[in-house]
Amino acid sequence: MNKALGSALAAALLLGSSLAAAPGAAAVTEATPPAAEAAPPPAARTDVVLTSFDGTPIHTNFFPATGLAAGEKAPTIMVGPGFGSPGGRNPDSATSTLVGSIGLGPLREAGYNVLTWDPRGFGYSGGEAYVNHPEFEGRDAQMLVDFIAGQPEAALDAPGDPVLGMAGASYGGGIQFVLAARDSRVDAIAPTIAWNDLTTSLYQDGAFKKGWGSLLCLQGTVSGQLGSLVGNHGALAAPVRQACREGTNYPYKLSQTSVDYFAGLTSDAMFTSISAPTLIIQGTVDTLFPQDEATRNYDLIRGAGTEVKMLQFCGGHGVCSATAGPERITQATLDWFGKHLDGRAVDTGPGFEFIDQLGVTRAADAYPQPAGALSGTGKGSLLLSPAAVSGGIVAAAWAPSAVNVPIGAPAVTTSVFGAPQLTLTYRGTGRTAETHVYAQIIDRSRASLVAGNQVTPVPLILDGVERTVTIPLEEISHTVSPGTRLALQLTPASTVYAPPTVTAHTSFTAAITLPTVADYPVVP
Repeated sequence: MNKALGSALAAALLLGSSLAAAPGAAAVTEATPPAAEAAPPPAARTDVVLTSFDGTPIHTNFFPATGLAAGEKAPTIMVGPGFGSPGGRNPDSATSTLVGSIGLGPLREAGYNVLTWDPRGFGYSGGEAYVNHPEFEGRDAQMLVDFIAGQPEAALDAPGDPVLGMAGASYGGGIQFVLAARDSRVDAIAPTIAWNDLTTSLYQDGAFKKGWGSLLCLQGTVSGQLGSLVGNHGALAAPVRQACREGTNYPYKLSQTSVDYFAGLTSDAMFTSISAPTLIIQGTVDTLFPQDEATRNYDLIRGAGTEVKMLQFCGGHGVCSATAGPERITQATLDWFGKHLDGRAVDTGPGFEFIDQLGVTRAADAYPQPAGALSGTGKGSLLLSPAAVSGGIVAAAWAPSAVNVPIGAPAVTTSVFGAPQLTLTYRGTGRTAETHVYAQIIDRSRASLVAGNQVTPVPLILDGVERTVTIPLEEISHTVSPGTRLALQLTPASTVYAPPTVTAHTSFTAAITLPTVADYPVVP
């Protein structure tokens, strides 16, 4: 459906005419009746309180498109906030170059109404946060769609069915998958740095991501406490509070009840039921929701036959080492909505755009498939101990205590892209215990930069028996040349994850393979 791109009506001019009098006659001036005044343009409605299905008050803000005249209509974009945050209240906000989320200003300037809201448990809204549970936050979002359909500025596909897109990052990205899966009124989505499964992003192979987990639990708790000062007594729902207690306190293990709760929030069936065209925007240095989370979303949605594009940028929940920022995000998002909401013949670009550590973006039709590999083998021993430390709280860093395995350099410059494969044969002494060692790829030719800031927990069983584990590491995107000196590091601990609870001596033999891809064209 075409977007109603209105501009404000011009103010009416009061015209008068003077008639020339005949010689000797007095001049006569004829007055012209005043023209009708133009109706004022639609105004923003902030802090509109809506009541959700269970009586929970949800605070919303509705900002009509810039230049929309009285009586004109436009598509509407729902923009959700990050975890623990209220909805955006600045109608002219710019695109965030850190998290890669389009601003309200560019959306409204492009002719879209924008609706923001405080998710339950946060801001001025009531209730408790269930972490985008389909039956709580999902139903809240459906109520918001009903509200949008009743706004005089909202273009409709049918009665009760607005022309509707969604944008937003992190928590505001996750809710897009939830709503699009349960409500066919969503016409297009552009989720940024969202997750596939919280059990893999926060509790991979039984290792709690304590750096990010502690920050999120604190943010959710503090947001709820601040909200109580203004009458919102919500915060985190009971199952979320339980997981926070378990993960942030010794022995840093989630109960099966908590694992099952988070696993049930985002089933594969949820993603495969999405029919709204999907633009996935993903940060390559995101250590909270790494690339693999977005890749699984991409594969599930694409496998169901829904149009999907992946746009990667250097940013997200992480620190970018490249000089290039996410300049393409605003235009890519507007192009996506232009095609799928406005029905315009818009070129949305290649189906997959990936970026390396230097800020160079390359284009592919779909997820790049391996065309070769770099590899390395080595061995060594480590003392696993609660005293071991490496990392930067929410990002991996070069480890002073580690087994280092050199990785061969390519004959010509090439792109490493995807998940490295690690095979580890090991034996641990001491009492029987389950623990982890942490694997990361470092670039020793660039001050031991950890590729993508990523570190992966590798589960170990220390019972004195020689065992072998094969595991994919977190996905990376890294351009390498004949002079690049890559290495695998195996380290006893990383501050990204909970500290070790076992003291034991281990010996390793490691084999690492890094996938390389074809020389895809650079996106100018």
